[in-house]
Amino acid sequence: MRKITILATVGILVFASALGAQQRNAIQAAADALGAGKIKTLQFTGSGANFSVGQNYTPNEPWPRVPVKNYTALMNYDTGSMRVELLREMGPAMPRGGGAPFFGEQRQIQVVSGNYAWNVPVTAPNAPAGQPAAAPDAQLERMLALWATPQGFIKAAMMNNATTRNAGGGTEASFTVGGKYKMTGTINAQGQVQKVTTWINHPIVGDMPVETTYTAYKDFGGVMFPSHIVQTQDGYPSLDLTISAVTVNPEANITVPDNVRTFNPPAVTVESKKMADGVYYLTGGTHHSLAVEMRDHIVVVDVPNNEARASAVLAKAKELIPNKPIRYVVTSHHHWDHLGGIRTAMDEGATIVTHQSNKAFLERVAKTPHTIVPDRLASSKKAVKIQTVADKGVLTDGNRTIELHLLKGYEHTGDMLVVYLPKEKLLGEPDAFTPPPQAGTPLVRTAVPYAKALYDNIQRLKLDVQTIVPFHGNRTSDVAELSKAATTSSSN
Repeated sequence: MRKITILATVGILVFASALGAQQRNAIQAAADALGAGKIKTLQFTGSGANFSVGQNYTPNEPWPRVPVKNYTALMNYDTGSMRVELLREMGPAMPRGGGAPFFGEQRQIQVVSGNYAWNVPVTAPNAPAGQPAAAPDAQLERMLALWATPQGFIKAAMMNNATTRNAGGGTEASFTVGGKYKMTGTINAQGQVQKVTTWINHPIVGDMPVETTYTAYKDFGGVMFPSHIVQTQDGYPSLDLTISAVTVNPEANITVPDNVRTFNPPAVTVESKKMADGVYYLTGGTHHSLAVEMRDHIVVVDVPNNEARASAVLAKAKELIPNKPIRYVVTSHHHWDHLGGIRTAMDEGATIVTHQSNKAFLERVAKTPHTIVPDRLASSKKAVKIQTVADKGVLTDGNRTIELHLLKGYEHTGDMLVVYLPKEKLLGEPDAFTPPPQAGTPLVRTAVPYAKALYDNIQRLKLDVQTIVPFHGNRTSDVAELSKAATTSSSN
């Protein structure tokens, strides 16, 4: 019996070893099928659409789609660098949902090389060579796009000692990049990379899955490459491309501009302007907030961007209004740029006031794993407290009243709450109306419907507004300017 057991054990080990070798050989077979060993640089061109991630109309709808006339990606696998240039085109109306409004063509260029990631400005004639990407770990996260390409994935799997396992007739390979970014891909029997999944850090949804699917492989001048690429972020499509051309080993000298190499991120600062007794406009970045003093607590409206910005906003509110806790944080809407610090507010212990359609999403946000870059809430694990609003909500201490009104007929988002202080005749709003830097300058035409929606809602609700406090831009405004902007547009 012992002899039989030993022989059986040896047989299992031999089978396991053979299976492991077979799976490892699948990576080499894929390298051969895709020509990975011969490819030092690669360029592919296509068209289709990208999507405004984090800007859906409601939290359970897909990201808004924007047509892409041309998409060109140039990558150098040897130097670990990649340049993506895309030309988007928008008609006179933006899709329902968010995203910066534009009309006509818009060119975007994003570059990553080694430890640097930057955006190339293309609209200003005398713009610098590059602007550093602001997101933490942006260079590593952009680098994942390089290693998520079919040939890049195989190269990275070989360099990072990928583990393999059998997966539905194919092979699944997994490895880690940069010490914390996991990548997993499936390879079919023909040696084609079918799907690559990785996870990147996001301040709201945590370890966010980015999944890229490759189908319809074709021979592009001697190299096998997919003719259709679909990428999703947090479960919704973020890129959909039909590939028209692939070039192997083109020149790809992607260098880091001096202003990017020497860039030091500025400290997060929050400036304040007193709008009325106990009412403060918190600025100092691209996104603004409000802090309102109540009898025995503070109400903050919007904690945008990320944990660093939100922490600074909450600290400034407590500095301006000392010895009172932040009891409520109102989130104007669910778009990720305005919601980026919401987990910081949850950790603060504040009750989150939001539109009722946003409740389920915020409950998910409170529970999302944040293991790539742990945040305050990941450590404290505090339970979230949510208070919902329908068409109208009121926060009051018996003296000061804060009204929250849902904008209707507003195509930017379906859960937008504007903040109205009737005693002070002040309206706080994000996105609907951002006054141009110079008074009298008309809005870009795609922004006019949003301004009109805000004006129409003010009239519908019969709000006596003297001051409009926008959560973007560099100045406050009034209803007269809003009314004019709602009917006048530039040709751009």
